[in-house]
Amino acid sequence: MQLLTADTPANKMARTGRAMIYVHSKALVVDDIYAIVGSANINQRSMDGRRDTEIAVGCWETQEGTENLVAEGHVQGLRKSLWVEHLGVYEDVFEFPKSIECVRRVRELTDKNWELYLDNKSDTKAGHMMTYPIRVSRSGDITPATDNGFFPDTTAPILGTKSSYLPSRLTV
Repeated sequence: MQLLTADTPANKMARTGRAMIYVHSKALVVDDIYAIVGSANINQRSMDGRRDTEIAVGCWETQEGTENLVAEGHVQGLRKSLWVEHLGVYEDVFEFPKSIECVRRVRELTDKNWELYLDNKSDTKAGHMMTYPIRVSRSGDITPATDNGFFPDTTAPILGTKSSYLPSRLTV
């Protein structure tokens, strides 16, 4: 039996139970009335139509016999189910996603999930949605929220790198 003593990414994952997850799908829910779910990226590979194969679907609901959009239908159900899955809990405040109370509660839950993710000893199951580990100063400066600037157990930088071909106003 091989001991997990070497300082490799695989051994760190085995010891801590933490792993980086790459999510390729994208979902956007707007005001509980429109949703788009797909795989396309906004880059040359996805948009030129000759390289990657991408797909997306847009959904909305209208009241029967009218063109009025339904705000409490299947799109809202999708948003709620995604929140429950990724936050790990359902709360009444989620009925009002535009409210400051809801925004604050989601932030509290994502902060808690990040702390549970960092806690190697925690047996508590956290949700999947976490606060992205950055700090933004009042002047707008962005810094990593970890001591070393990397995601836990990796050498993946939190801030990434500036693009050499995108306009500077689009990158940090």
